[in-house]
Amino acid sequence: MLSTPENLVLESFGLCVLAFVVIVALHLMGLHASIRLFRVKFKVGETHSPVYHKAVIVILSAMMLLFCLYMMTDFACGLFMYLAGALLAYREGVYYSLENYTSLGLTRVNVDDRWRMLAPMISMSGVFCLSWSTAVLVSFFGQLYHIKLDD
Repeated sequence: MLSTPENLVLESFGLCVLAFVVIVALHLMGLHASIRLFRVKFKVGETHSPVYHKAVIVILSAMMLLFCLYMMTDFACGLFMYLAGALLAYREGVYYSLENYTSLGLTRVNVDDRWRMLAPMISMSGVFCLSWSTAVLVSFFGQLYHIKLDD
């Protein structure tokens, strides 16, 4: 098969979709682990009870775990871009991933035209993963506020 520009674009698009699947799968595993790790059954009580303080610690820990999960995902995406040849330096790959994960931002790091789909794929995975994480945090906060806070 000839290496035409169209074939190269299709090949890189396939790799971009694969990167999207890997990012979302990593996030799924991380969220699943954090939910299992921080599953806490709260009892109705006062806000000064040890259960309430434990809940705050659990939620702060969950937020830190999610932060680490985002960093791990971005470092993995940067490694993918470096190994796939989309960028010449691993550091640029991490920066590119971080910049595009939360929005389709303008970047100082440029990729070849055949890798143009990388930014939207990273951005879409960021939208999914950030929304997913928000849902998990809302669930944690829902459990926290299920504690009787009013008199």
